[in-house]
Amino acid sequence: MATNSGVDQVLLADESDRKLRRALSFQDLFMISFGGVVGSGWLFAVSFAAELAGPASIVAWIICGIFMMAIGLCFAEIASSLHRSGQLVRGPLYSHGGFTGFIIAAAYILGSITVPAIEAEAVITYLASNPPDIIPNAVASNGLLTSQGIGIAILLLIGFFFLNYVGVRFLGAFNTVVTWWKFIIPTLTIIFLFTVFHSSNLTIAGGFAPFGWPGIFTSIPTAGIGFAYLGFRGAAQFSGEAKNPQRDAPRAIIYSISAAVVLYVLLQVVFIGAINWSAAGITPPDWSGLGSGPLHTAPFYNIMKEAGPALLGGFAAFLLADAVISPAGTGWVFLGEATRAVYGVGADGFFPKPLLRIQQRTRIPWIALIVTTVVGGIFIAPFPSWFLFAEFVTDAFAVSLIMGPLTLLALRRHAPNLKRPFTLPGAFWIGAVAFIGGAFVIYWTAFGGLFYVMTVIFLVLPVFYFFYAPVNMGISRGTSLAIGIVQLALTVVITAYGYINLYIGDVVSLSPTKPPPSDGTLITTFAIYYISLLLIVVVPTLIAYSRSNPEGRKMINAGWWVIVLLFGMYVINFFSVYNSFPTVGGILFNSKGYIPTPYDTPIFFVFAACVYVWGVYSGYRTKDLNEVEQLLARPDADMTIDDSAHPSGGPMPGPNH
Repeated sequence: MATNSGVDQVLLADESDRKLRRALSFQDLFMISFGGVVGSGWLFAVSFAAELAGPASIVAWIICGIFMMAIGLCFAEIASSLHRSGQLVRGPLYSHGGFTGFIIAAAYILGSITVPAIEAEAVITYLASNPPDIIPNAVASNGLLTSQGIGIAILLLIGFFFLNYVGVRFLGAFNTVVTWWKFIIPTLTIIFLFTVFHSSNLTIAGGFAPFGWPGIFTSIPTAGIGFAYLGFRGAAQFSGEAKNPQRDAPRAIIYSISAAVVLYVLLQVVFIGAINWSAAGITPPDWSGLGSGPLHTAPFYNIMKEAGPALLGGFAAFLLADAVISPAGTGWVFLGEATRAVYGVGADGFFPKPLLRIQQRTRIPWIALIVTTVVGGIFIAPFPSWFLFAEFVTDAFAVSLIMGPLTLLALRRHAPNLKRPFTLPGAFWIGAVAFIGGAFVIYWTAFGGLFYVMTVIFLVLPVFYFFYAPVNMGISRGTSLAIGIVQLALTVVITAYGYINLYIGDVVSLSPTKPPPSDGTLITTFAIYYISLLLIVVVPTLIAYSRSNPEGRKMINAGWWVIVLLFGMYVINFFSVYNSFPTVGGILFNSKGYIPTPYDTPIFFVFAACVYVWGVYSGYRTKDLNEVEQLLARPDADMTIDDSAHPSGGPMPGPNH
């Protein structure tokens, strides 16, 4: 079916939404979110966090948990009002238009589509890096997957595909069983390790925070703390397939985050307290030494074996089983969640419309599922390590999730009559915590990680001009295609320059023997790269603005804050102590920093707060929001094509075209 406008696209998406099966209960939604949270993060992140922050890694989990709860509360209200599958990438389109919606959707897709691959890699890494070497020769001595390991990871990804292909009803029921296991094993781990708890480890020489606040902050995106919490969004993405999404999706989001914060804080506490330094072959308090021993590749498995009591050593065998079940359980849930995100992008009109096709028997978006599986598999080869992935995924998701409070507040202003079964009190201030906290998570990333995030977001931006702009902004197809091609070519060139001269050159040299560059050389190199990238993004946007219709100009005006946020945090990060590179043995802090700590924190806080207010008030009543609000107000808004869902038992009416 061809469409010629954003409104037609909304109607087409609604027609596809009605083909999805509403089969998920509150328990299913909660288990999807909580099961997404308890994956490979609990198997790896505690050790890496202790390596970067020492005992103060406990504080990092609490800080990140507060930010994630604020973000989750915002999405709880959105989920109760815009209860559609893939809503995390559809909401920004309704509140801020296509330009903002595309950038946010691109960041989200780039993060979500790689998570199943990460979880598959986690299974291989855990089983191949520790006795009894269940998967021999799958992981090299440097911790990277070999070609054999990559092949096995791809097979696991294919297994995740089939679990999703059989339908959401089976996925929900099967995931509930697996998530109970994922709750019981970490809980028993906490109980057992408390029996060998050494409180002295919390205050051992070097103190509670041996690396100070930079260590605490950097561990959030770098060690996988942020990544571990991100599973909560599953309830929001699957809300279009819930029996009672307005009531159950908000509760599932809030409860899953609350349970995750308690679980992860306790896991970090018992891990710190249970470290047996002599058994691990580490001289206390060498926290960075955790990165080169068995506690790095399989923290809880090895700490149980080294603890002493035979009971704990026996329980370690269950952790090997959990090394398969927890990541795999998260992997198949996130493949389904990423599929809904890709489906949502198709519903937005950013990508080709076949992504909206629903498999008739199982009622799942099958083309979106295939695309998600294939692209996720492609990422395994160039990033054959859990640790290489975690920081990138955290930052990509953070870019997209901080949109939540902006969408919530914009919808309140421009769609006040939208039904909201859950209304967040103090939304502006909780939204401020969510937005500013999420922005800090991105900012605290080492420069090398932020380089990757900026690169992939702006390499994808030309797709906006290829597909969306000609149809929705009044730009001629030839002009739009030319803008996209030129922008893509120039972005590739400047990215190559930045990678050679910054990422593996002056700023974050991978060679420990290379002498540090002079300040003048460093700043000049960064200035050339940064200003060039800024112009490559801004100039095509201005050209598109000049060629757009009035609706297209509104879209671009509503999206300038995104550009300012990304480039602003990029330059402040460069001049701060986070201009550094994480290594296996710890993190190489630029202890001097051009903006020394703690002065960078208030500077970035004021910057992020200003962008937050700007983003809130840049929203407008889009054409898509007009149509969606009308669809949601219809008596049959929450019904599907199932005859049983219709009060009269008759067939469901389709959208009124």
